[in-house]
Amino acid sequence: MLLMATGLYAQVYDQPIYSLTSHPTLDIISVERWEDQMVLTLTLKNERYSGSFCLDSNTILRNSIGKEEYTLVGMDGISACPEVYRFKSIGERITIILEFQAVPDDVKYIDLIENCNENCLDIKYILLDEEINASLNQGIRLYELGKSKAALQVFEDLMNAEYDGFSPVFGTVYLYLISIHYELGSSKDARRVFQELRESSIVGRDEFVETARDNGIIR
Repeated sequence: MLLMATGLYAQVYDQPIYSLTSHPTLDIISVERWEDQMVLTLTLKNERYSGSFCLDSNTILRNSIGKEEYTLVGMDGISACPEVYRFKSIGERITIILEFQAVPDDVKYIDLIENCNENCLDIKYILLDEEINASLNQGIRLYELGKSKAALQVFEDLMNAEYDGFSPVFGTVYLYLISIHYELGSSKDARRVFQELRESSIVGRDEFVETARDNGIIR
C-alpha cells in the first residue's frame, strides 16, 4: 500500500518470450519495468561437470529495433567477471537478478547483450507485451505437453490476429508452426510456412531462417 501511495509501481512481465539465445539453459523468470530502472530475474541451470559462470560488468540492454542502450547498474546472485561462480553439481540452478537503467515504455523489444570476448551471453528480442506473451506461453505449454493440434491453433490464431509482418517475436511463431506441421505429418505446410518466413519483413528474419536450418527445423 505504501508503494502504491507513493506512486512506485512496476510493470511486470512474467516469463516473457524471447526469440534467440546463446545459453539454452538460461530462462527469464520476469522483467520488471520501474520508473527509474528495469530489473531482469533469470535462472541458469548447469549441465556440465565443473561448470562455471560469470557475467561481465559491461552487459547492457539494447532496444532490439533501435540503437538505444541501457547500462547495467547492479547484479545479485552472480559476481562480475573475472570472479567466477563454480557450480557444485550437474543440474544445479542459480537465480540471477540484473538491474539496468530505466527503459522507456514505448520500447517493446529488448536484447540482453554481454560485451565480452568468449562464451558471451546473448538473448535477443525479449518481448515486453503482456497479452502476446500470454498467448505465446499458452501455445508453448500445449506444445510441450504433446498437444500439437491445440498448440497449432493457438499459434495460427495469434498470427491471424496480431501479425504485423514486422515484429520479431513472430519469428518464434514461424519456427513453432514449422515444427508442429512436420510433427503432424504435413511437410507441405511446413515448407509453405518456411517460405513465408523467408519472404517476410520481420526484424531478424535471416537469423530465424538460419536457426530453422541449423536446428533441423526445416528438412
